[in-house]
Amino acid sequence: MALLVFVAMPFNDGFYSFWVNYDAQGDAQQYELLHTTRIFRYTSGVLCGQALALLAGAALAVRNTQARALAVAVPLAVLLAGVAAAVAYPLARAREGIFFTTGALDDPVLVRALLGEVAAYPLYAAAGVGLGTLLGRRLRRPATRWPLVLLFLLGWFAATLTGLLQDDRFDAPSGLLWVVPPIAAGTAVALAGLSTDVWAVPPVVVGDGGRGAGVALLVSAAAYALGLNLFARWARRRAFARTDRLPPRQPDH
Repeated sequence: MALLVFVAMPFNDGFYSFWVNYDAQGDAQQYELLHTTRIFRYTSGVLCGQALALLAGAALAVRNTQARALAVAVPLAVLLAGVAAAVAYPLARAREGIFFTTGALDDPVLVRALLGEVAAYPLYAAAGVGLGTLLGRRLRRPATRWPLVLLFLLGWFAATLTGLLQDDRFDAPSGLLWVVPPIAAGTAVALAGLSTDVWAVPPVVVGDGGRGAGVALLVSAAAYALGLNLFARWARRRAFARTDRLPPRQPDH
């Protein structure tokens, strides 16, 4: 987890200049550059950690009962979230200049975005347990395990980047925020710094600072965690009931 934070820091550091505005001019654009970069730095690696939490939950479900996997996955996800925040903080602080007169933890927008992202970790881990229970046989076989993991990571990357590229407001059907948690997670971080139209004269606030996306992230992640685990439990019970109904095998003569 610490390595993910470290590797993601340069990407977060240069995100605004590469994806949003490579030549920020004027007070409003300069402030947006500094504030957005600050938020991205302090949340470095957090979105990658969410994927790791889900994969960890799925891996635990393959080798343990569903209840035991949940009992281990949720605390493990909390630990991963703590490591992500603890490692990102000093790295981000070391990159800050003298522009900000208050500490990062005194910025309510940054704190809200960070807390929302780390709060999703145990929900992702629980969802991973449900998913791993459902896909148990496929995940046990290397021939199907690694293609599934690769497909998941590619989809996760595309969805997260879709969220991170939002500017001012969510420019897509709002239902996606409630159906695809990685989009909501990326949007919550992006709009925490990009909710002002700095090209208008004077600049106008047009977004909600990522609040809506943050709520959608937690609600959708909780829904997947609950739904996948309930469905996995039902599927296992049905499989056991079907096995019990099978006629006894006749001995060979």
